[in-house]
Amino acid sequence: MTARAPVLHSATARACGLLLAATLAACSKGHVQTTYIAPTGLLPAPSHVVVTDFSITPDQVRVDSGIGAVLRRQVEGEQTTQAVSEAEAETQAALAATLVEKLAQYGLPVERLPANAVPPAGSLLVQGQIVSVDQGNRTRRTLIGLGAGKSSVTADAQIYYVNDPTAPQFLQSFTGSADSGKMPGAAETMGVGAAAGTVATSAAVTAASHTGAEMYRTGDAANAAKLATALAQQIGQYAAAQGWVGRVQP
Repeated sequence: MTARAPVLHSATARACGLLLAATLAACSKGHVQTTYIAPTGLLPAPSHVVVTDFSITPDQVRVDSGIGAVLRRQVEGEQTTQAVSEAEAETQAALAATLVEKLAQYGLPVERLPANAVPPAGSLLVQGQIVSVDQGNRTRRTLIGLGAGKSSVTADAQIYYVNDPTAPQFLQSFTGSADSGKMPGAAETMGVGAAAGTVATSAAVTAASHTGAEMYRTGDAANAAKLATALAQQIGQYAAAQGWVGRVQP
């Protein structure tokens, strides 16, 4: 009599699929590089760090082109301009909020202000420009994966030392990007469900794991947060070199 492979409980199989998908998604990180460093000596520690909302314009946003997103917008009566506006706001908010959170973790006294705010004397100003927001094609990401239909965000950033609020001293500039990564699509991860022994379980686990992973890492906020984390690390390393904070791990 041929022994049958053990069948995993559906909840256990689903949990395993979600864990695998989330782990693969978490491997994607933001990438930031310094584009210019002004020749300055050591500066006094800033009284606080001001992070302003990064500028962005509608023509820099490309909304999800997947068939699922297109149909959803049609059913809900959502105009493309509304989707663009939501993408702008979500990216700006996540980028600024994550920058504030991460810089605070390095020991910097940081606050978020509107883009048109005048930074006070004695502060460090962090500002930037969102160059592009591309929501990619979620349908392709879910079904194919491995980078197909990936979403992304790119931005430039600058830091200034504010001796004179009307003429801040330029210190350093950066450019960076983050994307949704190369998590395998449904066709690549059928093995998660196959381990449970049935095609039905395979399909269910695959769908659940990819839905969970998309929710975990989906879109503009996730990409902006990854980019902001990488940018905060670069700024933290500059602050450490100036002696404002302790050593920041590269």
